[in-house]
Amino acid sequence: MDISVSWLRSLAPTIVESAEDLARHLSLQAVAVDRVEAIGEGLEDVVVARVLRADKHPNADRLTVCQVDAGGESLEVVCGAPNVVEGALYPFIAPGGSLPGGFLIEQREIRGVVSNGMLCSEVELGIGRDSAGILRLDDGYEPGAPIAPVLGLPDTRLLLDLTPNRVDLACHVGVARELAPGGVADIALHSVGAAWEPVWTNGPDTASAAGVKVQIEDDSRCYRYLAGVVRGVRVGPSPDWLKARLRVAGARPINNIVDATNYVLLELNQPLHAFDLERLDGPEIRVRAAKLGETLTTLDGTHHDLKPTATVIADASKPIALAGVMGGANAEVSDATSDVLVECAWFDPGHTRSTSSAAGLSTDASYRFERGIDGRGM
Repeated sequence: MDISVSWLRSLAPTIVESAEDLARHLSLQAVAVDRVEAIGEGLEDVVVARVLRADKHPNADRLTVCQVDAGGESLEVVCGAPNVVEGALYPFIAPGGSLPGGFLIEQREIRGVVSNGMLCSEVELGIGRDSAGILRLDDGYEPGAPIAPVLGLPDTRLLLDLTPNRVDLACHVGVARELAPGGVADIALHSVGAAWEPVWTNGPDTASAAGVKVQIEDDSRCYRYLAGVVRGVRVGPSPDWLKARLRVAGARPINNIVDATNYVLLELNQPLHAFDLERLDGPEIRVRAAKLGETLTTLDGTHHDLKPTATVIADASKPIALAGVMGGANAEVSDATSDVLVECAWFDPGHTRSTSSAAGLSTDASYRFERGIDGRGM
């Protein structure tokens, strides 16, 4: 489990010890800390830069020649990433600078064009695992500004070796509670947006609201199921501060909807899932056993022939998720999504284990449900 020290301190300001002392205390009183990693060191030479112009390389189909503003005169830079966009901001390092690990950047000729520096991916910056393209930043920063504060860095990552009986430490609130001098009394959850007062409709096993019906057909599989309907969303990138926290905690930013569910998981230990409401027949949510002959393709592209031992989330006509494990591709949130249904549930550990084992899947959600999350925190 990857834990961000700055995230811990934002939850409990009374946590003031060094990362090394925090790791020592955790190892003595709770679980072993395998490693303490400094994140964001060695970025002194990296700045914010704006791509003023992006043209196809004259001698290479997969390269782009960019005119870059890094706070001074325009520089010509050759870029191999597929996601470079004119007018957007990216991390940039000029010739003579060094990346984390001591890699020196030099002016060099690439297929006949001189490149005066490099636009960087999160892997090259040593802050994440996505090497598919360069790291696009939020608008609003000045070219030439140091990159570290933009990315919420520096930070320190603690790598915890969790034991089966301490699933409560699989989140930042759990670790902060363990380390704060005053325990839970020292923790203050901070607001991440405008106040929202949802209207709840309760029922013993069935409830309807916001045009959606929810039914638990087998309460031995699901103790409690909350569904929130949010309409009029715009799917897009998350803000830089949120993406930075996810990266340090080992998660890959995807979009604002998915990132929000992962943020709750990593802060509070509560798995969430978002469905595209328009893709749900009914629209209904049914928590039930799978039926013989039913199939589901999960978000990872794997096809599953389901058995009655599996617990599924279904709409009025078909399975749309393996409960507590992974969502289905047939209800996935996409760029075209405007209305979402957010699932917050407590799934039975034994049934979740049967479902995940039969599917050959182990996910962040199933890890927690199999060991038993705190249903009082829903």
